[in-house]
Amino acid sequence: MTAMDPDPFEQLRAELVEALARMVNRVIEGGKGEVTPALDQLTVIRATLADAPDVDDFRADLAAAERTLRLYLTT
Repeated sequence: MTAMDPDPFEQLRAELVEALARMVNRVIEGGKGEVTPALDQLTVIRATLADAPDVDDFRADLAAAERTLRLYLTT
């Protein structure tokens, strides 16, 4: 059996999701003062991807990251 080459787009998407998760974890570790700049950064990322095709699933990941950070602010 020959290993298939991963789809470059899917590989990049996986790396972006991992980086997004690391960002959320670091923000939470850094404290509530780090949340607002991180939310601003998520807004910039969302705007950058606004016209990009085929990234709806990543937009969902961005929304999940934002929800997580907003929830953290309420604790």
